[in-house]
Amino acid sequence: MRPDGSYPLSFGGSVTTDWQPKPRDLKRYPHFDKYLPPEEALAIATDPQRVATNAFFPFLRYIKKWKPYRPSGKPPKERPIRYASRRDAYIFARYRYLIAQKYEAELRRMCIQDCPIAYRKIPVAGTGGPGKCNINFAGEAFDRITAMGTCCAVALDISSYFENLDHALLRGVWCRIIGVNDLPPDHEAVFRAITQYAVVDRDQVYERLGFIGTKTENGREVRGFLKAYSEIPMQLCTPEEFRRKIAGGDKSLPSLIEKNKKPYGIPQGAPISDILANIYLIDFDALMASYVRPLGGHYFRYSDDILIIAPGGADVGRSARDYAMTQITNSGPEIRIKSQKTSITAYAPDGQGNATFEHIDGEQGKNGLEYLGFRFDGCRVYLRDSTLSGFYRKITYSLRHEVNAFIARYPGKSIDFLVSKLDIEALIKKFGRVEDFDSNSEYQDWTFWTYARRAAREFGPRGQPIFRQIRHHRELILRRMRKEFEAALSLPAEEAAD
Repeated sequence: MRPDGSYPLSFGGSVTTDWQPKPRDLKRYPHFDKYLPPEEALAIATDPQRVATNAFFPFLRYIKKWKPYRPSGKPPKERPIRYASRRDAYIFARYRYLIAQKYEAELRRMCIQDCPIAYRKIPVAGTGGPGKCNINFAGEAFDRITAMGTCCAVALDISSYFENLDHALLRGVWCRIIGVNDLPPDHEAVFRAITQYAVVDRDQVYERLGFIGTKTENGREVRGFLKAYSEIPMQLCTPEEFRRKIAGGDKSLPSLIEKNKKPYGIPQGAPISDILANIYLIDFDALMASYVRPLGGHYFRYSDDILIIAPGGADVGRSARDYAMTQITNSGPEIRIKSQKTSITAYAPDGQGNATFEHIDGEQGKNGLEYLGFRFDGCRVYLRDSTLSGFYRKITYSLRHEVNAFIARYPGKSIDFLVSKLDIEALIKKFGRVEDFDSNSEYQDWTFWTYARRAAREFGPRGQPIFRQIRHHRELILRRMRKEFEAALSLPAEEAAD
């Protein structure tokens, strides 16, 4: 570091850095490297030479499965969750910061700073607090619809966005954003690590290292953790064990490492992935803004969710939808908009300061525009059904874990006794976090209850239905908890109620 607090950057010149590892950056989950104190993380991530020569570890991956709110018969959804080692995460976070500074300047130069709204700190007017979240963005969109009068709202969703970013196009826009003709060695190392990334399945690693295996429970053999998760070391193994047991150094143990050999795709969830997803579509954002603005409309993109609001009726909406679906094909051979998640909703003033809506097209939005977890019918704002079901799904999974722990702690006790011992409020606070906030958001520790009540207040009188939607959620959780106890103890419902 120079005396003035700046670090030399390999693409020329220097910048004064105010990047520091935040508490949430100091990862404490089990991974292949040891815990790094903040000063060491800072020293590594801000040294271009150390970054350029860094040996990036594979991401750990697990598959998150859930049954969303959808017609019966459809299979559960799956999402691969990948997370980097501590050292790598600090590097990704630092380079995210560097790119974000340049990106913000480019957005201002192109006059589209109001178009991409995800993963950025956009201040709330008149406050010095945290930036806007999806509650604010949704509220502003609904306000614009109401103020515009006769208009249409076109909602579009990019299919598997992160998984389909073209590497060659990403490299080009990366160079452009930081102002170089070719990536310097440190940026090149980060680019390779995030595009030609390697992953290992977390449970396979745990099994290979002896943390998962077969054990005897209640007289039968089951596969599971051989020690409590809290007892798994923060550094899963030594470098030598990694080479021998994970990377295939021991010929009797095949390598668990899988590499992305496709010319597209980055791992969603890495500390740098969100800013790359933003810069990737900067030209598409500019193109859509130049299409919508002359119509007197607005264009917004929240990561892979696109919203167009334009004055006019169904024909205007269909034209805007078709234009976006055509132009997105220039953003890479794998980038497509999901036709089944595209909707067009027309609004018209109702003469009382609100609007009526008409569903024009699409499988979604039949009860009003669905945007960023909310539904707007022109008069009232509701939580989407899928938002509610997602919360109850998370609570159910956490209840299952807590129920089994309580049964083991209090063997032979009745369900009423066990229910009385379980702290519902603590459970909601612990497991009810909102999933839709990105990892760089100040709101990431909100619980669902905090989020829902804040949304209802932010939307004012039109947000009152949200209070009605959540008023019975504690009773519902209690009922689900009792069912989990009944299932775990294999008791018929009538017997368990006695």
